[in-house]
Amino acid sequence: MNDGFPEIRFQGQLRPSQAEAIAVVEQQLAAGQKRLHVVAPPGSGKTVLGLFLWAHHIRKPALVLSPNSAIQSQWAARTDLFQSTLTPKQLVSTETGGSALLTSLTYQSVTLPRRGDADLEADALDFWIDVLIYKEQAQDPAEAEIWINDLKVHNPDYYEKRMRVYRKAVRDDAILKGNALEMLHDSSQQTLETFKQQGVGLIILDECHHLMGHWGRVLADAHDYLDQPVIIGLTATPPDEKGKRPDDIDRYNDFFGPIDYEVPIPAVVKDGYLAPYQDLAYFVRPSPEELSYVANTDDQLQLIMETLCTARVSETVSEPESLPDSETEEPPSVERAEPLQDWLLQLLTELELPSGQVVEDWTTFERRDPSLADASRLFLQHRGIPLPPHVPPLSVDLMEEDIPRLNYWAPVLDRYIRHRLRRSPSQADQELAQQAVDQLRLLGLQITETGCQACASPVGRVIAYSRNKIKALVPILSQEIENLRENIRAVVIADFEKTSATSAEVEHLLDEEAGGAIAAFKQLVNNPPTDWLNPVLLTGSSVLVDDDIADQLQSRAEEWLRARDIDVTLSREPFDGFDLLNGSGSQWSPRVYVEMITDLFQAGVTRCLVGTRGLLGEGWDANKINVLIDLTTVTTSMTVNQLRGRSFRLDPDQPEKVANNWDVVCIAPEFTKGLDDYERFNKKHCRLFGVTDDGLIEKGVGHVHAAFTELKPEGLEESVQLLNSDMLTRSTKRAESRKLWKIGEPYQGIPLKSIEINSSSRKGSGWGFMPFQGLRSPWSAESLTKAVSRAVLESLQEAGQLSHESSLQIGARSGNYIRVFLDRASEADCELFLDAVNQVFGPVQGARYVIPRHVNQIEDTWISRLLPDLLGRFFRKTEQELAMVHAVPAALARNKRLVAIFQSRWNQHVSPGEALFAYRGAGAELVEEAQRAGFVPHSKIHEKEIFL
Repeated sequence: MNDGFPEIRFQGQLRPSQAEAIAVVEQQLAAGQKRLHVVAPPGSGKTVLGLFLWAHHIRKPALVLSPNSAIQSQWAARTDLFQSTLTPKQLVSTETGGSALLTSLTYQSVTLPRRGDADLEADALDFWIDVLIYKEQAQDPAEAEIWINDLKVHNPDYYEKRMRVYRKAVRDDAILKGNALEMLHDSSQQTLETFKQQGVGLIILDECHHLMGHWGRVLADAHDYLDQPVIIGLTATPPDEKGKRPDDIDRYNDFFGPIDYEVPIPAVVKDGYLAPYQDLAYFVRPSPEELSYVANTDDQLQLIMETLCTARVSETVSEPESLPDSETEEPPSVERAEPLQDWLLQLLTELELPSGQVVEDWTTFERRDPSLADASRLFLQHRGIPLPPHVPPLSVDLMEEDIPRLNYWAPVLDRYIRHRLRRSPSQADQELAQQAVDQLRLLGLQITETGCQACASPVGRVIAYSRNKIKALVPILSQEIENLRENIRAVVIADFEKTSATSAEVEHLLDEEAGGAIAAFKQLVNNPPTDWLNPVLLTGSSVLVDDDIADQLQSRAEEWLRARDIDVTLSREPFDGFDLLNGSGSQWSPRVYVEMITDLFQAGVTRCLVGTRGLLGEGWDANKINVLIDLTTVTTSMTVNQLRGRSFRLDPDQPEKVANNWDVVCIAPEFTKGLDDYERFNKKHCRLFGVTDDGLIEKGVGHVHAAFTELKPEGLEESVQLLNSDMLTRSTKRAESRKLWKIGEPYQGIPLKSIEINSSSRKGSGWGFMPFQGLRSPWSAESLTKAVSRAVLESLQEAGQLSHESSLQIGARSGNYIRVFLDRASEADCELFLDAVNQVFGPVQGARYVIPRHVNQIEDTWISRLLPDLLGRFFRKTEQELAMVHAVPAALARNKRLVAIFQSRWNQHVSPGEALFAYRGAGAELVEEAQRAGFVPHSKIHEKEIFL
């Protein structure tokens, strides 16, 4: 090329996902697109992708910006994969004043706001004065200024803290008005001027999800100032928009545009460039003290609910016999509010909205307040109170669904408190309203004058930071030690060093270390099985070292510092079971000691790091991690993906590496907020891909275990020990998990709908033999599901409703769940087939036709008992018994011809039996008999989206 740009050549080989991304970007560039947006997981090669586009396609001076110095250094280091005639200093620089072709800096270096500026201080002071006057804390500017100056003299720390708030508000306001560059520090302005003079033609914004705030506002203006160079935004996950300003969201979306290419994690694993992994979960119950608090809170809510529903008699005496004993005692003529269920029933009867507006019909009522329409019916029906004739009852399925009671109590209580109790003339009603509000706040619901919203829940906090979650580290890591021995490299990640700031309601249960990194570290060093790991704690302010390796680690650390000419003197302070490692010298900082301890972890001096997500999250790398235990409460996909990405890196010393990623979940399902931690676990996995135990890729909590659903884990409260045992056993099966990933096979990324059925019961699943086929094995969950599904598929195909190209796929999962789906089928065909299978295994209520399923029950006779088994089986007695009555799918029950087709296939694959009309005669009698005897399906059925 003769564009004046030197030849820079990539010396390696692009990965398939990198080559695909580059092909897409080439098309965008050819079409004149100058803003490119690529999403790819940690470890997938985003750095090489960006450098390749710069060297081979953009070919202009480039600026790379990253959120921290670790990632900044990675960009500079990766240029060693490119060959050129330039010297290293001419090729790449990490200095703001450098003149290299590519400069790698942090976002802070070009967005640093100005400080101590006289105009900024004056504007911030004026803003503070305006706020005081607006909030009626001062009558005029002079009075406000006197108060502020007095605060500056007598409480300078608080004064400076508040001034920082108002400086930021002034800066943000100016930036939002388009004056971003004017608000920058002189150093940042000079840096931008340098790049303008250099003619930067490309800006690479790494981990660009950080740009939905101050950095994004500044860079949007800086992009125009630099004459609109090509922008490449790279991130592992799109940003979380929750809590962000609408203008920041719009700016981000306009700046980067839609995602041009997204690399799914399974594709990179199957290509062999990320380590395969399995997601595991360990469940605990709250400690007895914690459980007592949770139970008491629940009892108090139940007591208040019963009080709200208790009939109260209105006093209507016109002349009181005596005056009230106090000012707070209301006269007996004040009318009390009617009980909650009476008030609800009146609303539904008169179709009166809580605001007082009457609507004409139920459809309008439901449309105007859908949450109250559903919640009020659910509430009344659960209490056995008949609904008004014009109000349609909820379906039986919805009534039987295990919906957490607070989900439907909340809308009801919210409307009753705001629109009835608070507006009652009775002080007793108003006090009752406040009691209910206070109790709901403990459970994470806050009722204000405008409605009901989520808030911090002390009960949820107790469960999230339960002592037993920390104790679970011992059985998990003990098993992993047995699995991996000296090769284990475990990382435990908590939210904070200490939780601190516990609310007054739970300070007796949660000390400042509860659920934090320090508590986790102490648990490990104080238990012999895990003390073997020689744990080290890393936080933003501390390095704690297991005393078993303190001497060795200090010696190795000093070697590490000398090799890098870092002038730091190390010392130790002993504690019970561990030492505090201190460093003195201007170069001692988290950046230095995190890198140092990470290298020692890689080398095996310590086999376990404990840390906070702030240090061991984004930008931190250690490719030997093979066990990751997540104790954090974060649920945003951005943070979760960054955390999980730590364990995906390939380890050249362990080419068969498989990482186990653990969640520890505390549950008490019998209580109102007892599944809060499970909900967090569910949210963590809602955007995570994983391989299932039947070898498919699934996004969501179901890939961890088939029994896990979005609402709650099925049957978990009865089988925690069994489930934990299963998870610990799965942790030993790394080789099997690796095979399930099918590394080397292409990943299509095509979503397919599937259902998972658990129809296991004593009747009909494992007892009796298959008729007509000469098979001697009893029905299993898998063989029965396969036979029924085949009968449905062939019936729909013979009826001309399904293509004959479809392929039936059946797979066994944990907990007797069987997955069913169609391959090589259209979306409509999949929907039709799965709905039909669902109906066969579902309730028979409402079915137009039903069909029996029989099994052969075999018993020994006196002759068979005398003969050897091989001969005796010919003399055994066989009796046909009813096992279950199933619904004929609606698609095959429209007329007698379709029913005959289904009956034929059912008789061929499943059982003899005649399909009967269920509304009268023999069919109605069969359904009634089956329901009375318990011979109707009670299957658990989940719908799942899978990927091939």
